Amino acid sequence: MKKEFLILILIAVTIAAGLCISMHFHPKQQNETSDQTIAKSPDIKIEKYKGIWLPFLREVKIAIEDIENLKTDGINIAAIGIKICQDDNSNFYVCEDEEEIKNAINEFHKNGIRTLIILNPGSPDSQIDPNAPEGKGKALLDKLTPLVLKWAAISEKYDAEMFCPANEPQMFTYKDDEAVSQWAQEILPLIREAYSGKVVFEVQGAKEHKYNLAGYDYIADGGLTCTKDIINHPDWIKEIIKEEISALKSKYPGFKYLLFNAGAFTGPDHYWWEPIAPENMQDNPQGWPKDFFTVPLQSQAKFYDMLFNATWNSTEGYFIPVYKGWEYRGKPAEKTIRHWFNS
Repeated sequence: MKKEFLILILIAVTIAAGLCISMHFHPKQQNETSDQTIAKSPDIKIEKYKGIWLPFLREVKIAIEDIENLKTDGINIAAIGIKICQDDNSNFYVCEDEEEIKNAINEFHKNGIRTLIILNPGSPDSQIDPNAPEGKGKALLDKLTPLVLKWAAISEKYDAEMFCPANEPQMFTYKDDEAVSQWAQEILPLIREAYSGKVVFEVQGAKEHKYNLAGYDYIADGGLTCTKDIINHPDWIKEIIKEEISALKSKYPGFKYLLFNAGAFTGPDHYWWEPIAPENMQDNPQGWPKDFFTVPLQSQAKFYDMLFNATWNSTEGYFIPVYKGWEYRGKPAEKTIRHWFNS
């Protein structure tokens, strides 16, 4: 009897131990349930990317609240910026709510809009100074790498259409295109291990920067900006657009091109921080009028018509800025964009 009792105890202990092992090796049951809420990228045919650029969570929230209007405008992809800040030890971190960002990716997907995820240091909160000693070489870029790989994995999990390691990578190193090139090549295979979608590299002006971007799927050319010249010298603005496309084709032959953050600043939706807002242009070294970059609403519409006419057949798509005075919605430019994006 005593022997049978001992056998029962051993069986009970074995079952309990097995249960503990099972519980230890399956800690993600709760996460697996939440993973089921991830909305896959919409299964829609895209012949040209017709996107908006949302650099911060504020703009992301505004866009989601206006999502039906965005779809009417013909928008089929949204570039979501991951705001990057720097602490006192020059370490980078995401300084906005990461769960809200993930939920936003889901919301766009649920509503038939694909996503591009891009790390964005472009704010005064980043405190990045490429002129400081740590801006030499690719030291700051290397510090960004862990966050790049983290968000590449998140982009894979949340089924983002595209991933870009950094907006304006030149901000991390002082006038050193070779350092950016080295970093771009070092991180690409690491990104490919974490992310199976389309990998984009952003170049802030092809006329100013030439990187080694072999292996990337797309080049996003940023910073093409309309100026007040469009009022009296529209041919000059056409020439600027033509020169930028020529530079892209010359420096990056054989690539697919996206025009990123190409726009016309009308203000003053909200400035918060915008280097080209009139109050920040009082004493610029170029001697431009303080309102040189602030164009009338009709000029903004005219610029987009020029841009699309000149580049529609030579690019794969656009990511139009919708923030801090660059907004097009509710302005004459919306009619122009809606016409082209729905044609």
